Amino acid sequence: MLQPFHRLRRTVAQMRRMRHIMAVLVKYGFEEVAAVVNRRFRVAFGTRRLRRAAEQEVLAQSPAARVRLAMEELGPTFIKMGQLLSTRPDLLPVEYIEQLEKLQDHVSPEKPQVIRTALEEHLGAPPEEVFAWFDPEPIAAASIAQVHRARTHDGRECVLKIRRPGIGETIRTECEMLENVAGLVKARFTLPENFDPQRMVREFSRAVALEVDLANERRNQKRFIRNFADDEAVHVPEVLEEYCTEGLLVMEYIDGIKPNEIAALQRAGLDPPLVARRGADFVLRQVFEFGFFHTDPHPANFLVMPDNVLAPLDFGQVGRLTRQDRQLLQSVVIAIVDGDVGGIVQALERAEMLPDDVSLVGLTRAVETLLDTYSHLPLRDIPFREAIGRGFEIMRLHRIRPPADFTLMLKSLMTIESFARALDPDFQIIEHLKPYARRFTLQDMSPGNMLRHLRRMSQDAGQLASRLPDDAAAIIGKFRRGQFRVHVHHEHLENLNKTLDKSSNRISFAMITAALLIGSSLLIAQEGTFFGLFHLQTLGVMGYLVAAVIGLGLLISFVGRDRM
Repeated sequence: MLQPFHRLRRTVAQMRRMRHIMAVLVKYGFEEVAAVVNRRFRVAFGTRRLRRAAEQEVLAQSPAARVRLAMEELGPTFIKMGQLLSTRPDLLPVEYIEQLEKLQDHVSPEKPQVIRTALEEHLGAPPEEVFAWFDPEPIAAASIAQVHRARTHDGRECVLKIRRPGIGETIRTECEMLENVAGLVKARFTLPENFDPQRMVREFSRAVALEVDLANERRNQKRFIRNFADDEAVHVPEVLEEYCTEGLLVMEYIDGIKPNEIAALQRAGLDPPLVARRGADFVLRQVFEFGFFHTDPHPANFLVMPDNVLAPLDFGQVGRLTRQDRQLLQSVVIAIVDGDVGGIVQALERAEMLPDDVSLVGLTRAVETLLDTYSHLPLRDIPFREAIGRGFEIMRLHRIRPPADFTLMLKSLMTIESFARALDPDFQIIEHLKPYARRFTLQDMSPGNMLRHLRRMSQDAGQLASRLPDDAAAIIGKFRRGQFRVHVHHEHLENLNKTLDKSSNRISFAMITAALLIGSSLLIAQEGTFFGLFHLQTLGVMGYLVAAVIGLGLLISFVGRDRM
């Protein structure tokens, strides 16, 4: 009995939440979307009253600003969704990206007793017993977790990142509703070909599920520790494994200064331009050397320690690049530096990022115009963020489909460039990026890699040669037995088949109608009966009636283009 009651309670909660979502949509001027949702879910809401409440100052703002305000009001799940969308400038215009980048988690801390209870569940004992000291006041609070300071019994200063109780179930439920709404929007509205809201919601659901799992963040952090173990300019906080669970992450406490606090850095005797270069090197090593990168390298996710050592924080959001992704990046970077427009288009084509019906002439012209805009500038004076932004605009217009992690990587480069420029106005990331791309190319052409490529190619060629006689014999055998078949597929052939079927049906019915009219005319003029049952004139009249019905049907099908 409890399970049906639980489902009913969950359904009621979802309907209340859906009503709130539609009310917020109406409030910020998205009545059309709210109406589509309401027709599907039959949830009443006070459209007229809410429209009056919104007033003109809300509607006077841009659609992008209203989207941001609506997401802020709808809470953590929608804020996370907006933050994810802000990393996809290949899908959204720049004005939407700029607004969504402003989304921040404005969440009050959980009540101390709620956090204490959650900690006891994760630790198996009260925090005061497990730690020598625990601070019940959080030093940071976000939508998924909040952070507290503590000290172990052996004197190590640490921080505890504690997942908010129930946040996983809340986000799962709202993601289900979001996918339903996205499906309705996709079905009812004309959207750009490369923008699939349902696919975006699914990507978001997977990403946020990983972010909610603090055990996954712990694995990411340990991988960063291994990757940068030999880098004296970077210190990744140590993980205290013995205390960690899927809902609790305990790590070394870092006493440092935020990199955007430039005056504090200078007072501490630190070197902001050096920190800028180290921040850029930190990201570029991830992209070109490891293929595993921090997707959100903004200043809030770093601390600067003594000797200008950079300490990255928050490893919940990471991206992965295949070797092909990195080869694509280095090909594009080198082609841009060399002014090789054809090389850029060819690289995109090799990566299968271009739609089948793309205009290569139009794409080449757009890329050439972009490069010409900056060709007269020295490398260090090219505005990297602006150039990448215009590149994303070309992607949208020509429906280029980059892998999601490739787009995240470009967005990370834009973010770290802003980070570094704030510390050093003369910093130019392209000067740092080019050597990494060249080095990656040289590594790819190293004797060891070349031998591996040759060995793999020779193995593939050997396997192909060994299978060739058997494959040829099988094909010849099928020819001899008359079993060889060739399947031809044409994308729009089924439409032609339907048209031919419809036309033949109409011709058949027209011929039947003509035959009925001629036969009925002959019967009307005759005397006598049909096997003593019906008068021939009666059969003639019935034939006229059947012919009239069929003729009317044909007329309707011609006018309304309905299927017979």
